[in-house]
Amino acid sequence: MKTGKLLLNVITIVLFSVSFVQANVPKPSWQAGKIVLWNNEVLEGELVYNWLVETVQFRQEDGRIRLFPADQIRQFGWFDTHQNRQRDFMALTDVVSHPETYRIYEVCMDGPLAVVRRLKRPRGLWKRTIGSPVHFNDKATLAQNPDFFDYYVHDAGRLLALDRYYKDIYEPLMTSYAKQIDTYTETHNINDRTLMGRLILISHYNTLVEQSSSTASARNLIQARE
Repeated sequence: MKTGKLLLNVITIVLFSVSFVQANVPKPSWQAGKIVLWNNEVLEGELVYNWLVETVQFRQEDGRIRLFPADQIRQFGWFDTHQNRQRDFMALTDVVSHPETYRIYEVCMDGPLAVVRRLKRPRGLWKRTIGSPVHFNDKATLAQNPDFFDYYVHDAGRLLALDRYYKDIYEPLMTSYAKQIDTYTETHNINDRTLMGRLILISHYNTLVEQSSSTASARNLIQARE
């Protein structure tokens, strides 16, 4: 009896959640931006990006809407007024695991080690209650929550998950500046086991590389003049 009552309560909660979600379908937030297609055609106008189906909606001047999936797009972006910054996206493949499959990633950090992110795939009960694509159009509550995303370093065509930071990123790519990074970690009390800590250290690594390159360029210029 108790099991049956519990099951009934669970079903009731799920049905209520589904009804509530369906009754509160969010309107898309159109952004003025630009799309560059794989044939290098450039489209400028209003955009909405859907993270779940990885498709960009483009609204033309006559009001008609065109849809562009990942395999038709080179890059796109817009200025996000909520975050007060430009946001850029790229269609990428992983040359190791999925060389022919294009996915859309947001560029989070540029530099020698670029960091990109992609929506985590909804699973379980949560997928059933809010899994409709309309709930995954880009919006502030989604874009500003890092827990909704998987983060990667994009290096030489490979997508290296930050979840495997030590084995796939730090050890093979960053140890040339290990001493400086270790000192920076200790000085600023950075927890390199967290996503934010790893992003900070990758950013610091990029700064070190760029500073080293600038110093080398200046040294070469001086030597050339002598």
